[in-house]
Amino acid sequence: MEAGAVVRGKTAAAVMRHPVRVQILVIANDRDISATRFVQEVMGLSLAEQPADYKRALSHVSFHFRELEKAGCIEVVEMVPRRGAFERVYRGTMRAHFTDDEWSEVPDDEKGRITTVAWQGLMARTEAARMAGTLDARDDRWLGWTVAKLDERGWTEMMAAMSRSFDALEQIRVDAEARLEETDGEAIPATFAVLGYESPPER
Repeated sequence: MEAGAVVRGKTAAAVMRHPVRVQILVIANDRDISATRFVQEVMGLSLAEQPADYKRALSHVSFHFRELEKAGCIEVVEMVPRRGAFERVYRGTMRAHFTDDEWSEVPDDEKGRITTVAWQGLMARTEAARMAGTLDARDDRWLGWTVAKLDERGWTEMMAAMSRSFDALEQIRVDAEARLEETDGEAIPATFAVLGYESPPER
């Protein structure tokens, strides 16, 4: 299960089991973010208008930022002076990923919340691309889906094929970012996603 796509090993199971941390890491891999900005921009809270809710949310979110930092998932890239203190601005250093074994250990209610965060993030990015006209800007963009009736072997083969595809795409991303750093070339903002799930029974 990917969430904005890779925290490996026990880190994923221990740190990424909270949907807020998944959401923070997804955003931190897209743009620099602080706990303050997260509360204001993502949660839509204002210190001036909702002081009690804002302070409570900031304390809660700051804790999750610290846990991600301790796990090496994000790092401080800027310290912004704010009224005698500093606002710590973070950037993602890893991407959120659960192996099948790790995902099986996540309680069902937490799975649902994490899936919702990942789904909403993907849909928001896709809708933004549609509204901006970039979704169909290239003739070779890819969008497709199908329904199927599978046996257990077919399901296992489908999951294996999707995993191989995502691993290949992730390697393409890593290689491209390395080349861009070397050449200082112009980056093409891109999003890729792989979905495979059990559908509801046909009526």
